[in-house]
Amino acid sequence: MPLRILSAALIGIEAQIIEVEIDISFGLRCFNIVGLPDKAVAESKERVGSAVKSSGFQPHYSQPLRVLVSLAPADLKKEGSLYDLPIALGYLAASKQIRPNFKDKIFIGELSLDGKLKPVKGILPIVLEARKRGFSEIILPKENASESALVQNLRVIGVGNLKQAVRYLENREKISPFKSLLEIFLKNKPIL
Repeated sequence: MPLRILSAALIGIEAQIIEVEIDISFGLRCFNIVGLPDKAVAESKERVGSAVKSSGFQPHYSQPLRVLVSLAPADLKKEGSLYDLPIALGYLAASKQIRPNFKDKIFIGELSLDGKLKPVKGILPIVLEARKRGFSEIILPKENASESALVQNLRVIGVGNLKQAVRYLENREKISPFKSLLEIFLKNKPIL
């Protein structure tokens, strides 16, 4: 049965939730991404493979696996590298290398070859859409956390790399939700 993890797409100044489904079977080695991916999304298989290996896990190319990643809705063009983190986490869970809890969470982030997370553009509309849709938590690069924390009633978890995201999702590392400086200021300011 395919594994499902959620992400989002930026469409102009609006965001839409994207389902990232991963199906793994034994066979000739291949890694395909379907669902109208642009070049940056199609190249994520290379970034994900290297990041997974650098983080101490088995990459898809180390075994005879057929990996299929479907980005739905299929008729919406997917652009950018923000799907790297959900694809990597989905692959690790589908290949039973990790046992995370993806419930009520949304994932965004570009991976470098060594597994570090890089910030993505246009995060605020994505965070607003996540809150509107009732998600309890968004996991994203640390560099995007301060802007994202401006949106209240959503836990913003900033992570530095793939390993840290895995440890957090498996409850092996506690990460406090990021608080915006505005929220900290208003909380500590006496009411006159």
